[in-house]
Amino acid sequence: MIRKEQRKKLKETLGYHYTDGVLKILKEKKIMSRKGRPYGSSMIRNVFNGLNENEDIENAIIELFVRTQEDIKETEETRNRILGI
Repeated sequence: MIRKEQRKKLKETLGYHYTDGVLKILKEKKIMSRKGRPYGSSMIRNVFNGLNENEDIENAIIELFVRTQEDIKETEETRNRILGI
C-alpha cells in the first residue's frame, strides 16, 4: 500500500495527471482486472490514495515515477549540454 509520505513524493514528481501514464504501463504489461478488462482511472486513483490495494497498479505507479525521474534527469542533462553548463 502506498503510504502518505510516499504519496507526497510521488505527487511532487508525477503531478495530478498520472493515470494515463499508469494505464499505458499496465497495457504494455498486459495487466488486466480479475474480469479481464483494463483497469479504470478511478481504480488507479483509489490505489494511489490508499483506498484500495493492488500490487500490479502500485508497481505501475512506481515504474511511472522512475521513468519520469529518468526523463527529468535526461532533460536537465540536455539543457545543461546546450547551455554549456
